[in-house]
Amino acid sequence: MKPCKAAYKIVRKNDSEIYKGFGFRHLSDATAYYVHRNNESYKGTTTLCQTIGEAVIMFAEYLSRVLNDKQTEGDILTDETGNAVWIELPVPADWRENGITDTFCYRANMDGTSLIKCCPLDRDGKYMKSAPSDVEEHYLLLPVIIVLLVRLLVEDEEYAGMLMDFVRTPGAAAFVTLHEDLYQHFKNNEFIISSRELSIPPETCKYSLKAKLLNIRKNKEEITYDNIEIMSFPNEHFPECYRELVPELSEEFRLPDKLRPLCSAVTAGDMRSVLLYGPAGTGKTMACKLICRETGLPVMETVNCTENLDEFILGKYLPEGDRIVFKESYVTKAIRFGGAVIFEEINFARPQYLAFLNSLLDDNGFVRLDSGETVKRHKDFRFFATMNIGYYGTRELNQALYNRFNAVVEMDELADEAIERMLEARIPDCAPFIKDMLEVYHRIRSKAQAEELDLVISPRNLENWARMAVYEGYVAAAEKTIVPIARSDRSIEAMIRKIISFHNWKKGESDDNGG
Repeated sequence: MKPCKAAYKIVRKNDSEIYKGFGFRHLSDATAYYVHRNNESYKGTTTLCQTIGEAVIMFAEYLSRVLNDKQTEGDILTDETGNAVWIELPVPADWRENGITDTFCYRANMDGTSLIKCCPLDRDGKYMKSAPSDVEEHYLLLPVIIVLLVRLLVEDEEYAGMLMDFVRTPGAAAFVTLHEDLYQHFKNNEFIISSRELSIPPETCKYSLKAKLLNIRKNKEEITYDNIEIMSFPNEHFPECYRELVPELSEEFRLPDKLRPLCSAVTAGDMRSVLLYGPAGTGKTMACKLICRETGLPVMETVNCTENLDEFILGKYLPEGDRIVFKESYVTKAIRFGGAVIFEEINFARPQYLAFLNSLLDDNGFVRLDSGETVKRHKDFRFFATMNIGYYGTRELNQALYNRFNAVVEMDELADEAIERMLEARIPDCAPFIKDMLEVYHRIRSKAQAEELDLVISPRNLENWARMAVYEGYVAAAEKTIVPIARSDRSIEAMIRKIISFHNWKKGESDDNGG
């Protein structure tokens, strides 16, 4: 039996909806969300089935309960490789109340061969030999699919990461991807399915997924930032003319919690140079400015390395009256008198223009100016740099320079709350549409990642979209701000337009029929 293919032929007689499956039903078309690169459908479409979808939801709910300390019974055990799997999965009451299954707990075991044994348990923990006729096939296949899901979880770290993200933040796009990846991975695998009584796990299954998750939760609980006070420079520490350069930012910008300890280390001088990296639109430059705001550190210069970094970055000779004199830059003033410098997109710069950083960021930091003067680094000089990774035109940062950064921080993707806050503050008119814009954003990102498309969408694109929509509406504005990220790839453009077309961009207006 090929259980993943068999799942498409099974549907509960009492209902065809995927329980808690974001409104999807058995054989729902989910092509707009995701198409796996190994999809063999002659139409190139993605369809979902009830059993696989509900297996994903049931397992994700179990993981969520474990992570939130609400699950004391049951466990998932595997061997080192994941070939042998044992599950003991309690079934929540609402799954029985809504007719999904009448089972109180599933046990199942795959011993590393092609045999999968299933054991549904009743209220008293006894083996159920039969099931109601309206859910019979479905209820026996559910634990089989969950066993395969566990096996994939152990085999594939990327799938495991995606599943855990879904557990923390459930969403339709991630659900479709988890469903389809599981199906594509096992669609041609044959297994012998046997329903029998199971009492204890085999000796080979000794690694507990539940214990691993509880350790992860415990470690995360130890990392708390709420009570960390930020050390800052005294107000009189810098000259008044420099204090005016401490960033003043609106309330929409908030320092990420994980950067709070870094602020104090920057103030103390333990972290003199900091590199922030990550995809476009994650707020790397803003994070640098927020660190400076929180610590009272003047930003003496912000240099965009794609435009402003040249051989004169430290200063140049300029005419003054009848003389040619050396005028040092604000970068040099910061080195000489203290303060912060921010180099944006440092890996766009030509390496020869960054050579001075090797000596500047060394233990005994200094720079040599074209005038011949050697300037020793001030004790309150701080250097920040940001970097995108894997973008056209970028270079790998020289290893010697990379090693001179005291701290290297990967910036997380902006949370939806942060994007929503930013859009509402900058374009108030877009407030009724933000949820839809975010769903478009996540659907495009999910398809790009899952199908390995050369496609980048960032919160900046959403801001541009909202600004343009004020003048011509969201569908037309998307043609100038969102569709162009496809870079003239007609199939990707069509995909983006289809995703956008699923949403109502006329909120509050009546339709043509007066409804």
